[in-house]
Amino acid sequence: VGQGALASGLRGFVGERAAAKPRFARQLAVNARAQAPPLNWRGQIDTFRGVYRERRDAMLAALDDYLPDLSWTVPTGGFYVWVTLPENLDSKAMLPRAVKELVAYTPGTAFYADGGGRTNLRLAFCYPTPEFIREGIRRLSTVVNGELELLSTFGQTGSLPVQRVDPTYIAPPANLS
Repeated sequence: VGQGALASGLRGFVGERAAAKPRFARQLAVNARAQAPPLNWRGQIDTFRGVYRERRDAMLAALDDYLPDLSWTVPTGGFYVWVTLPENLDSKAMLPRAVKELVAYTPGTAFYADGGGRTNLRLAFCYPTPEFIREGIRRLSTVVNGELELLSTFGQTGSLPVQRVDPTYIAPPANLS
């Protein structure tokens, strides 16, 4: 019997045993892990910390280059930078324009139950490469600076007043008014 025939026969036997007895499959998995070389989990953690530090630093440098008038946190852990916009900007209202520029963030209002956080936004740096982070901050700066330019040109418009409708009022047909 050749090795291929023996291996395929053994696979069939192991597969049948594992399907019939889940404990057997667990024992095989534990045995395989015990025979593998030891994991260097500390080395993996150090590698990931280096990757995330590089990405965090890229975001902080890009913010400093493109949006120096804003303020932000310098995280010592986690994957996000918390940015504070000028008082007259609204991060939630600005989001559609940011998405149009192919950049996204989480508006600060998502983190407040009382409606606060209007001038805050959360930026993630864990997934994109440093080059994409820099480009994303550049695009975000065009949105923020565009909003500030509109406000300086036209002034703060604020929210439209809510008009209350009297439920007892019946409007006349359009052709009679």
